[in-house]
Amino acid sequence: MVYTWDTYGHGVDLVSKCSRTGYLGYAYLETPGKPYDGIDNDGDGIIDESRTSGPGQKIVGQQNIMAYLQSHPEKYNISAFEAYYGKIQDRPAYKAGVWWTGDEDMDWVAALNDFGKDGEPNTHDEGEGDGIPTEGEQNFDGTDLHESDQIGLTGFRMWKIGSTQGLPTDGGITFYDNGKENYPQLFYQFFTNTSPEARFDTAVANNYNIGFLFASGPFTLKAGTQERFSLALAFGWDLNELINTTKVVQAIYNGNYKFATPPPVPTLAAEAGNGYVQLRWDDVAEHSTDPTTGINDFEGYKVYRATDYQFKDVNTVISARGISQTSNGNPLAQFDLIDGISGYSTQVVNGMAFYLGSETGLQHSFRDTAVVNGQEYFYAVTSYDFGATIVQGLLGEAFTFYPAENSISVSRTLLGGISLPRNVVQVRPNPRVLGYQPAGTSDLSKISGTGTGTVSVKVLSSSLVPNNHIMKITFNTSPDSVHALSYNLIDSTANNQVIFSTGNDFDGEGNGISGLGLQPSVKTLKTYQIDSAHTGFVTGSPTNAQLDIEYMSTSSANLKREDFPSSFTITFANSILDTTYSQHWYDPIIPVKFKIIAHTENGDEKLKFTFFDGNNDSTLSYSSNPDEIDILTGDSTISSDQRPTWRVRLKNATPATKTPGNGDVYQFNILIPFSAKDAFVFNTSAALVDPTASRQQFKQGPYVVPNPYVGAASFEPAPFEVQGRGDR
Repeated sequence: MVYTWDTYGHGVDLVSKCSRTGYLGYAYLETPGKPYDGIDNDGDGIIDESRTSGPGQKIVGQQNIMAYLQSHPEKYNISAFEAYYGKIQDRPAYKAGVWWTGDEDMDWVAALNDFGKDGEPNTHDEGEGDGIPTEGEQNFDGTDLHESDQIGLTGFRMWKIGSTQGLPTDGGITFYDNGKENYPQLFYQFFTNTSPEARFDTAVANNYNIGFLFASGPFTLKAGTQERFSLALAFGWDLNELINTTKVVQAIYNGNYKFATPPPVPTLAAEAGNGYVQLRWDDVAEHSTDPTTGINDFEGYKVYRATDYQFKDVNTVISARGISQTSNGNPLAQFDLIDGISGYSTQVVNGMAFYLGSETGLQHSFRDTAVVNGQEYFYAVTSYDFGATIVQGLLGEAFTFYPAENSISVSRTLLGGISLPRNVVQVRPNPRVLGYQPAGTSDLSKISGTGTGTVSVKVLSSSLVPNNHIMKITFNTSPDSVHALSYNLIDSTANNQVIFSTGNDFDGEGNGISGLGLQPSVKTLKTYQIDSAHTGFVTGSPTNAQLDIEYMSTSSANLKREDFPSSFTITFANSILDTTYSQHWYDPIIPVKFKIIAHTENGDEKLKFTFFDGNNDSTLSYSSNPDEIDILTGDSTISSDQRPTWRVRLKNATPATKTPGNGDVYQFNILIPFSAKDAFVFNTSAALVDPTASRQQFKQGPYVVPNPYVGAASFEPAPFEVQGRGDR
């Protein structure tokens, strides 16, 4: 950035001859790239990236993604890439387990970016929802500045145009041969000087009108191609404000000219009953990426309740300066992620910080029982972020955005009605009609799968539950994950319509999302678990030995791979049954008197293993130098130090321990979380009015609000455009 200011800080404008001038500056945001020279010009670890490369090759699975990067050093310098972007494991495409190589910086994912050529969701344009990066979608090719191998600023000239004190000048700026100087040739010679330092003008230029010349080059521009450059003109009352403004501009540019925004607005629905209001909302806000910061900075939800449609009875916030502060006011409830982010934001506006929550955990429903029957209420649910920090900003400094929250935008129509946005509802609690029976569900039945856990369903909104529908709960898994990523609610009766696919209440806490008025709750294992009750030597095995089996892999216990997680059987004999596996050229292959068979979802498979034989008897036996079997899992292409998974030893062995042999079979069983193979079904019954119950309840007497009626009630709103009490 280069900037200028007035020495005395004042100048002439339409108001005064001594008005405040402030600072003016230019910032060079984007330079052309060189995608054909085989050099990592921008130092991001990607060689010759291009914003016109197309989708490229599809790579599925985190291990395959890492293997591709490691096998293409001509394209990727992994250490430089991670120094610039952070760990590969944190890149969006890697975390999703699906990467298109044309997205060189690995930040395009279908769930967040697959919106078609216009980049906007739900417009059904070309490329939307096809699972392939399309030109125009966020974070890909033309909309991703990091996919350009930018050459940076290669020269700068400060052109002194005029002076009021007779100081030497460079004349007027022209970009042609004016008959005196051949400026194009002059500039070219200056900006291509053999000494890089000589290409940058460092002269002080006080008391001049100044021209700024930024240079980037030379670069190749082939026929039919394009390269981009971007400049920002920024203002500020002082240098600090100018720098801060430029940081914001840089962040906006980095987000493809999109401003820092709050997460998407939740869709709120409500059902009112006798002394309660039941709220529920979706989770769309949790799966978004801020277009400016490029990260998912969602933090939580706030629930507001008011008796005024403008929410004036909760919006009473005054800033530290004693002035009204733009805010939604005091929430009725707040739910935030348990992620180490809580308390007040470090950023303040007019001395006021943003309260980020208290690590409550997320909820997607809220039942308000502190209500008065007959009173009209307005409820709003907003999502908010934690105010992300941009580190790769101007001068290498950090810039933090103030947390952003959805607005509550309720308005009156010209005829006096109320127009509600999708995150606001208008309800009036009251008892149900006589004989009312709420909706219900049958018990759940598991129809497939071997995953361990429980599933239940709660009715949140009886009015939405269909009658006599068969509903199904299934699970979504990644090729690399033992634990399911999410669960689905499917209406089998309605042509297998997917009601939602992002359920994530795997702890059975009842805080997940709902659909058709139904809220599933799933409780399952975090990863595999040894089934101790069904693990050991099978009945009839002659040996008195016990085995100790422990997980020893350096890989995560949640990383699904070949033969893991699977139960297995070790069969012993008095003769040779198998040989050990040699991971290195110096490892001997040893014949052994046992074999190990894994029971995988694809059938039985013989497991590979290594064996340390302390007494050279080819089996697992008591020895002063304890025997060890290391069972291997995973494809042979992965690192040898990652393959040893289970270590098998004799437990509390003594000379009296009988060495396992003929007839000895050890069964090792594990329990696993729910996966894509698991499914549950249940039936629904809609709400109804039971005539018999209605007659019985009618005998209890009528329902009057208020009782007795005394001429006015506090909860009755005044007519539109009426001041004072007015008629009621």
